[in-house]
Amino acid sequence: MRLEPFANLVRWVMLLPVAGLLLGAFYFAWNAFFEAVKALFHPLEEALPALVGAVDLALLAAVFLLFSLGLFELFIRPLELPMGNILAVASLSDLKAKLGQVIVMILVVKFFEKALGFKPNSALDFLLFAGGVALLAGALWLAKAKE
Repeated sequence: MRLEPFANLVRWVMLLPVAGLLLGAFYFAWNAFFEAVKALFHPLEEALPALVGAVDLALLAAVFLLFSLGLFELFIRPLELPMGNILAVASLSDLKAKLGQVIVMILVVKFFEKALGFKPNSALDFLLFAGGVALLAGALWLAKAKE
């Protein structure tokens, strides 16, 4: 008995997580849009944290979109997209690398959100904050150096 026909049918099961992740991407993108629009009607001091939150939601939408389209390309069929190789995924490790870069960017945005509310009490607080910024810069440099 040959397993190839059965395996060919089973791969279509991956449409379920692909559809769910695409719905999640639309959900986060929609909420990012509304957060940005709401922020426009507030003063700058109030708008900046809201806009940073919108960036965070947009990055989450990008993670869900990358992962859903990556799974589709790996299990169903390659996509012919006009965006070049931005969303092209050749292997699971390629998908993992793309997701890792977006997750690092989400962490940078989360750090920036916390930095907006940063109230130092001592010189050590400033030193630890500077160390956090240096670690983030190093993480971004390593992510870029891998390319």
